[in-house]
Amino acid sequence: MSDRIATRVAASLAVLNDYLTSLRGAAPASSDLLEHAYQGLSTFSLGGKHLRARLVHISAGDVQGDQLQAATVFGACVDMMHGAFLIHDDIIDRDDTRRGAPTVHAAVRDEFGNEHLGTSIAITTGDLGLNTAIGVLLDSPVDDTLVRQAMKILNAAAGQTIIGEILDIAHSVADQPDPDLVRLSNHLKTSDYSFSAPLKLGALAAGRDPAPMGPIGRELGRAYQAADDIAGTVGQSADTGKLAGGDVLHGRATLMTMRMDNGAEEDPMRLAEITADVVNEGQAHLEVARELIDKALLEPGIRDDLLTVTSTIEGMLRTYA
Repeated sequence: MSDRIATRVAASLAVLNDYLTSLRGAAPASSDLLEHAYQGLSTFSLGGKHLRARLVHISAGDVQGDQLQAATVFGACVDMMHGAFLIHDDIIDRDDTRRGAPTVHAAVRDEFGNEHLGTSIAITTGDLGLNTAIGVLLDSPVDDTLVRQAMKILNAAAGQTIIGEILDIAHSVADQPDPDLVRLSNHLKTSDYSFSAPLKLGALAAGRDPAPMGPIGRELGRAYQAADDIAGTVGQSADTGKLAGGDVLHGRATLMTMRMDNGAEEDPMRLAEITADVVNEGQAHLEVARELIDKALLEPGIRDDLLTVTSTIEGMLRTYA
């Protein structure tokens, strides 16, 4: 990430941190569990790689004044939304660790010795995070017309993500995962809110038509999810921050596991073949993304940064190949 983009991402995080601090300070009561919620929101939205905020600023390009202010607020919103979805996703996936630390539901469960309590607090913490993402936007000094347009992008992305998660859960009650449905749920739960929406918001902030950024984001998101599915099967905890082989252990349907028959995880040669297939699938999406980036009417700096993101995802794909 260039110094310019890093500085702008830091500004988005500062906006988000200030908002969370004010939210915490305005709490109507004192409660250990409420403190867990606020701490969880801070940890999950302010930590991590901040890919989504970075994409907003990459897509916005070299902006100043009100346009830079809008991009900064939009970056804060997408990182808050991401943090909220992570908290909910960890419950669904029964993951007790994220980024090498306890997830919200696991931390509360272990401290109070009550699994239902942990789940309940994590659900409501994620809900609070989604509401906070809206609040950051609505309480910002960004022009009301722009706020409405941004809300439509965020709302559409959130809706796609939720539907994708439901379809992902549906795999668990199917006798055999439907490969097309696995690909669809992957796309819905990742591509739009993690890639297309941030890229659209960046274009919106810069006064450009957001529409051309949608297809680019979809292809990048599909490739990114392929890389994540590989890591979820063969990745190491030190690299992923999560339980090694968690997708296999918990019976999740992914681009990797849907190709695996009984015992495939214990057969290095078969596992290598499956990994290569998923790498190739992700690589095909990256090639389409590169074509779309080349054809789009973009400033050279935006194009170069998007191609750098594409190369980064390609490196992720090939980490375990």
